[in-house]
Amino acid sequence: MKNVGAILIARTSKKGKIKMKKAVQIISIIAILAVTLITLTGCMNINYEVKLNNDGSAEISYLMGYDKQFLKDMGISTDTLKNDETMGEAKASIESEGYTTEAYEDDNTYGFRATKSVENIEDFDIELGLLTEGEQADENNKIKYEKNLLNTKFAQDAKLDLTNMLEESTEETSAMLNTMIKKMKMVYKITLPFKAGNNNATTVSKDGKTLEWVLMPGEINEVKFEAAKSPVIIYAIMVIVIAGIAVAIVLIINKNKNKSVVAETENKEEIKQDETNHM
Repeated sequence: MKNVGAILIARTSKKGKIKMKKAVQIISIIAILAVTLITLTGCMNINYEVKLNNDGSAEISYLMGYDKQFLKDMGISTDTLKNDETMGEAKASIESEGYTTEAYEDDNTYGFRATKSVENIEDFDIELGLLTEGEQADENNKIKYEKNLLNTKFAQDAKLDLTNMLEESTEETSAMLNTMIKKMKMVYKITLPFKAGNNNATTVSKDGKTLEWVLMPGEINEVKFEAAKSPVIIYAIMVIVIAGIAVAIVLIINKNKNKSVVAETENKEEIKQDETNHM
């Protein structure tokens, strides 16, 4: 079985590079492994997470893993993958784009994690579609960020085009490849610093801060969410200030009114005194 696995990997590495001349990329990560280990895509898990911060910065994280039982059945050891030259090239390519990579392994999964910090999420292309060579990421797919004295807001209204992941050829090998690609498990996760509002996420955490979408390879996936927060302390201060101004106005009015009453009373007493004197 081990020889079969080795042959599959070898054939995949050679044929995959010919078949996928599109130079596809999914933030420069998925495509490299898709070309290298396309026979394993059916058991590939891809978790892509964006953790947003109040100041608009973000931590981007990819976790790509393979089912260890499937690897075992294929006769492929994790050591083989660790020492694979193409895997090393993939990591080097990812690191050249500012990502930090590290091996990831638990009881069921083997793979690696790639992370990157972004100062302004609006400057980062959140594009999960497979882009053909020369194609630009869609600006409309970016996460929008807005902050002023009263509000902090995040929003995304994206159409993530994963149709280019599939081969257009009608050849039997392409049909088989497409079937395996469609079995890939892809999750897009957004973690917010505060509770989300309207969204179309597949699942939402109990605290409402984490949204997950299960993406379908070969389809256009819609991702929508918005989240806004107004600092309570600012509103509290505004209420206190307004209330203070209102109280001050009332006091001034009452004070002036009292002065008028006193003046009027004194005036009446003077008139009365004058009348008494004339009598």
